[in-house]
Amino acid sequence: MKVKVKDIVGEGLDLERTLKAEELALTEIDCKFRSPLKITAHLDKATDEVIAKVAVDGTYAYECARCLEPVTVSRHDKFITYFDITPETELVDLGDEIRQEMVLALTVIPLCKKDCKGICPQCGANLNKEKCKCDPASQGPRPQINIEI
Repeated sequence: MKVKVKDIVGEGLDLERTLKAEELALTEIDCKFRSPLKITAHLDKATDEVIAKVAVDGTYAYECARCLEPVTVSRHDKFITYFDITPETELVDLGDEIRQEMVLALTVIPLCKKDCKGICPQCGANLNKEKCKCDPASQGPRPQINIEI
């Protein structure tokens, strides 16, 4: 998403684009995107830098880290990025910055809900949906990971 520096004048430049994740070099390894990404940006130019205020809206899918159920989430991410420029700078490329911010914004350990009970390590029962029929004595202690989502 390249922008000509000379187009950023006066009150700045407003952009609105709808892009597929692949156009920002985001892959299924990063996240499964279920909709094109709606990108809005406002760019301002100072003497030696361009300031970009960016918002990205999209729908993402992943598997819960505890119970492996599919989860779809709509997200709205905002960030500000800066580009150093010289009088010779013709273009700034928002694409790589947007990609990096999106990867950083993704949940490291995604959960379907804050108190997801996970699956039984013995029988594989989804403990959110059913009670485990295993002998509790044979399971040993279950580690509990507390993660805010």
